Amino acid sequence: MNNEDFYSADFTNSLPPALKNDPDMMALAQTISAQLQTTAAEIRKNIIYARIDELDEATLDVLAYDLHVDWYDYSYPIEVKRRTIRDSIQVHRRLGTKYAVEKALGAVYPGTKVEEWFEYGGDPYKFRVVIGATEAGITADRQAAVLDRVRFYKNLRSHLEAISYQIEKRTAVKVAAVHAIGQRVEVYPYLARNMESHGGFYCGGYTQYGRKLAVFPNK
Repeated sequence: MNNEDFYSADFTNSLPPALKNDPDMMALAQTISAQLQTTAAEIRKNIIYARIDELDEATLDVLAYDLHVDWYDYSYPIEVKRRTIRDSIQVHRRLGTKYAVEKALGAVYPGTKVEEWFEYGGDPYKFRVVIGATEAGITADRQAAVLDRVRFYKNLRSHLEAISYQIEKRTAVKVAAVHAIGQRVEVYPYLARNMESHGGFYCGGYTQYGRKLAVFPNK
């Protein structure tokens, strides 16, 4: 194969000289070589979980089913589906814990927090969920999805007491102050006083006298 890589190698080069001189064997070898290269190009598709960010939506739906992501929703946007599947292994490992609830809901609502009863003075074995809706917004479908899927992550003895939504709006307030100290100087033009004016009138005239002299050539 010389220096050719696995995906572009010409496998006919490995044939012995006797077969290379046979046109039929070379035609067969070239056909097999083309098929092997096509198969080699498909090898990358066997890497599935590590390529979640490249998979199409139909493949993500199948992958969620195979991984038993019970809280998966086929109506989720594709980016939410990717986050849900990516976090599913960690959620499965810690099902029934506060971490699992926050991780699973955080795929749909980034920034979601779980408050346990002793953190806010509630009744024992109660908890409430604070949904971070700044990025995803609030819709009736997503609210229903939260209520329906919390039961997959929580432990059996804990009961959801309340769900609240937190939306943050950020704005920039610019305040400036200027303190100026100066002195005003006014400059006026110089005004002269006691000015005198003198003038005169001159008149003149002249008279011109002349005579016309015509000189003709001698004939």
